[in-house]
Amino acid sequence: MTESVPTIAVLSSSPALASILGATLRSRRDWRVREFRDARSLNAYMRIAPVAMLVSDFTLEDGSLTSLAHSIRNDEMVISKHVQIIAMSRTISPGMRRDCVAAGIDEVIVKPMSPIYLKERIGARIANGPADHITVKGAYTGPERRGRIPLRDRRDLPFERRGDNVVSLAAHRAQRQIEARPE
Repeated sequence: MTESVPTIAVLSSSPALASILGATLRSRRDWRVREFRDARSLNAYMRIAPVAMLVSDFTLEDGSLTSLAHSIRNDEMVISKHVQIIAMSRTISPGMRRDCVAAGIDEVIVKPMSPIYLKERIGARIANGPADHITVKGAYTGPERRGRIPLRDRRDLPFERRGDNVVSLAAHRAQRQIEARPE
């Protein structure tokens, strides 16, 4: 059985950046790399062919990557609605971070970055496979993010230890009063 070759789409309004990233990513013979200069041509391509990974500038000539990600995730005609998305940006603000999470963008890399570093990040993401995706009507469509931080189940602890994350101020005051008593 032949494994499918993952397609990596590079979207950048800078022909030089798209060319450098495309050439670096093509050094992996087991990837198919496609370069795009605008969101419209990428969207048309994604309606006829599957894409495993989208690497894009955050700021695009015809909008932002968040609006493109929303349209990809919600367009019934797109073959790869659950494509992994890596954004490239010069800065990351808290508002931008919230927008990326809301749009289902998987990762943001700060520019300038090494094209080889980007290739390593893509390789790691493709090796791990796409994240499970969820859809909350009208609010969010994208990777499931709740399971990324392992949380300790406090129900497994004995009852008296379940409140270990609560500091009792009364116990500390009582200890200080005992230590402060003159003998």
